[in-house]
Amino acid sequence: MKKVTLLYLAILFELLTVVFLSVSQVSAQSDFEAFLGQPVADYDIDGIIGSEWADAGNYGDVAFNPTGTGELWVKQDSTYVYIGVRFTADSDNPWVALMLGEAGCMPSNTDGALFGHDSYSANGYRDISFGGLGSISIDQTQDGKGAINVETSNIVTVELKKPLNSGDSEGKDVAWMEDNAYLMIVMWDSDGGGSSGGSANHRTGSPTERALFINSSVIPEFPGLILLGALVAVVILVVFYKRTIRIQ
Repeated sequence: MKKVTLLYLAILFELLTVVFLSVSQVSAQSDFEAFLGQPVADYDIDGIIGSEWADAGNYGDVAFNPTGTGELWVKQDSTYVYIGVRFTADSDNPWVALMLGEAGCMPSNTDGALFGHDSYSANGYRDISFGGLGSISIDQTQDGKGAINVETSNIVTVELKKPLNSGDSEGKDVAWMEDNAYLMIVMWDSDGGGSSGGSANHRTGSPTERALFINSSVIPEFPGLILLGALVAVVILVVFYKRTIRIQ
């Protein structure tokens, strides 16, 4: 009978180990996690969130600079990192930018992605680097692919496909590495300087910096059910153990 009890305890230990590893993947030390997912073709980077984002991490009520909240999707495929953003603007002609890898307000030599700016690409994407407050440079080598789409009711959707490591040091591109976290700021503007029709100014307020973790694992499925199963197993083993003691 003792051998049976030890066997059950060994099984329980293995089960709890699996649960711990699964839960620890979910609760990494970051705001967002780019889990390992399927590649997205260039033609699907079209400013429309579709089934290609089904295996991505999805986050709601994300604060953007200077105002408002929206939805964000992230994943990676060991070659590219994918970032999707959707929010409601106060005009039909905003621009959107992602600042990648650094903190603060547009610090020099920081990687970025720019969407819908009237002076650079009114309806498209440009790979950029920041040169200080109010200053940007268009990278000589345009790495990755991006798209912006402004729907009715001023719903703005942005999609970005960026190489994890493009090797473009002149463009200040981030060399993303799996199992590491990087800062990211989402900003937008609608009141001039490449945008129009609204009152959102990206220079006002303090930027909300978020940490994006490049996770080398696929997104865990049903971690809550796994944990529930482990708890049920614990209860069963406790009952079994008590009965074993009584019989002895």
